[in-house]
Amino acid sequence: MKICVTGATGFIGKQLSNYLDGAGHDVVALVRSQPEGKAGFNDGIQFAIGDVRDSDSLKAAFEDCEVVMHLAALFNHPELSLDDYKAVNVDGVHNVLQTASDVGVGRVVHCSTVGVASDGTPPYSESAPYAPPEWDKYETTKCAGEKLARKFHADTGYPVIIIRPAQVYGPGDEGKIKFYRMVKKGVIVNPGKTLKHLIYVEDLCRAFELAATCDDGFGEPIIVASSKPTALTDLISMVAKAINVDEPRIRIPALPITILATVVEYIFNLIDKKPPIFRRSTHFFTKSVAFDAHNAEKYLGFSSETTTEQGVKNTADWYVANGHI
Repeated sequence: MKICVTGATGFIGKQLSNYLDGAGHDVVALVRSQPEGKAGFNDGIQFAIGDVRDSDSLKAAFEDCEVVMHLAALFNHPELSLDDYKAVNVDGVHNVLQTASDVGVGRVVHCSTVGVASDGTPPYSESAPYAPPEWDKYETTKCAGEKLARKFHADTGYPVIIIRPAQVYGPGDEGKIKFYRMVKKGVIVNPGKTLKHLIYVEDLCRAFELAATCDDGFGEPIIVASSKPTALTDLISMVAKAINVDEPRIRIPALPITILATVVEYIFNLIDKKPPIFRRSTHFFTKSVAFDAHNAEKYLGFSSETTTEQGVKNTADWYVANGHI
């Protein structure tokens, strides 16, 4: 199949582009500027210059594509305005859907996030009510984007598959380097009884590929997660084992870190700079998440294959090989 991947320079987008290329698909990576060399992409991948905020730039990228996998999103930039987030995470969704429909793309696979409906007591299912934190520009706009995608399908009948990944990790993920470095240094935020529900990036890529050809589930959110959640204490142990160090003995209370992150984020927002620590980043240590992901099996025939311990080892090996830890 000819497949266009938006957000192709991000962690998941690049891994997905390479995975699909390796599976024999003709992949078009939508990028905002031409990368130097291949920049970690497989040789067979084509590049299309475009921006989801500009519908005209999408037309050429989507031409002759059978599927668009929409992963482009604004993420982890608390210094940017809500309007900046809306332009990408809401208006960008509409632009992708409308353009794909107009040029004859067979379907769009839209990447949402489990954070749009994970309030209250876990485990959360796809039927959980929408409840993104009002202060979180990413979650609120991703929620609006998912609602828009569901409405677009309901109003037009255009095939839209909505994937809600759990927390994604694996080789190439630079977002969790700090966590692995903390374990190596022997200092960690107290994990308490926090649960994490993860999905290994290669498993997620396989779910996206299945979504390209599934016959049902259009307009329904589909959570893609590993078979079970992992206690953060166990995750810390797995990381320590993977990098051959003792488990951290110094455990910092979570509350002062959360207060510090809130203050730092507020101050840096005043000067329009990205803060080194912010509220969303502290959720990794303080917010428990677990999911009942039955729609992935129901609609995609998907179940995860990579154990968390193996996934952590693969990730740690990549960090070491690339000089990150």
